[in-house]
Amino acid sequence: MAKGSHIFHMMLNWVLPERCPCCGTITAAGGPFCVSCWQKLEFMGPPWCRGCAAPFDFDRGADAYCAACIANPPRHDGIRAAVKYDDLSARVALRLKYGGKIGLARVIAQQLLRHVPDETDQVIITPVPLHWTRIWSRSFNQSALIGKQLAALTGITFVPDILLRHKRTPSMRGLDHKRRRQAVGSAFTLHPKYKGKLKGRKIILIDDVLTTGATSDGCVAVLKRGGVSWVQIFCWARALRSGKTQADAGVSFDA
Repeated sequence: MAKGSHIFHMMLNWVLPERCPCCGTITAAGGPFCVSCWQKLEFMGPPWCRGCAAPFDFDRGADAYCAACIANPPRHDGIRAAVKYDDLSARVALRLKYGGKIGLARVIAQQLLRHVPDETDQVIITPVPLHWTRIWSRSFNQSALIGKQLAALTGITFVPDILLRHKRTPSMRGLDHKRRRQAVGSAFTLHPKYKGKLKGRKIILIDDVLTTGATSDGCVAVLKRGGVSWVQIFCWARALRSGKTQADAGVSFDA
């Protein structure tokens, strides 16, 4: 009965995300966010670094790179985040991830639509994978839910199992970039059935939140070794250094 009740509430949350995911206020006309929270969210977009999408204070041109990307070119081919990571946007991710508000996956996907490239030939959408023990305890992979919704909105092929997480890593909360890299280590691998089949393909890699980027970087490395020619990371929220743009700080959170 408890399991059935849990499934019922998840289905209800999918159909009716009727309250603002940031503050819990009932939204007008069924919109996903209340007016107040919508105005407070910091949406990300150009002008930004071509490599890591760190915001610039002024337009430096579409091909401009920040100092960090020039010094240490990232493995990926760009980051596309809907919003800046802060206390407000974090609530959305937490309510999806731990609160079972799976209808928020559709809301997030809708905010990522503007970042989808015009040319989608050879593009596949795939999520950062979870270890099977976390799937068992949570019942879903929040990144896979977002990816599936983005695929439905764009018509891009969604393949949920290109990457496998064969090593369970500890919670990343509170860990710095170096410790996150050490924790992730060799946690990811390519699913055997896709080996030799990804040459020249392009991947949109879905994550819910990008902080140091250690997890997504590990995934990108595996995909590139598997023959993928291009990988962009799509996420709901992305952390930047407080008080500065990432580009001005000269720090790469995603490399």
